[in-house]
Amino acid sequence: MPGFVMSSIGGMDKAILSKYLSLEQEKVQCMYVWIDGTGEYLRAKTKTVSIEPKDPKELPIWNFDGSSTYQAEGSNSDVYLYPVALYKDPFRGGKNKLVLCDTYKYNKKPTGNQKLRKTCS
Repeated sequence: MPGFVMSSIGGMDKAILSKYLSLEQEKVQCMYVWIDGTGEYLRAKTKTVSIEPKDPKELPIWNFDGSSTYQAEGSNSDVYLYPVALYKDPFRGGKNKLVLCDTYKYNKKPTGNQKLRKTCS
């Protein structure tokens, strides 16, 4: 493939990665991160927003199908991500953010893993 260079250890060429990370960015990528239903793994999905958020309350509540993360059964499987903490994204750099989230079921009750986060505070 033209423009794609593999290093001897199988990773992307750092010069190419640096080129793309240094591009001017008009939008902000906010990676929503949460603990899945097993309590052992992190899950994430990214939302692109127009303005750099300064507080988690500025970001929208987002949802996903919780049956794939062991947080809901097949029926009424919507789980909602509530942003609770915001950090600079050390991987993507720029104005991009990591957004730590609490998860709630379709009925607005917390999913079972909420107590994990509270024990860490």
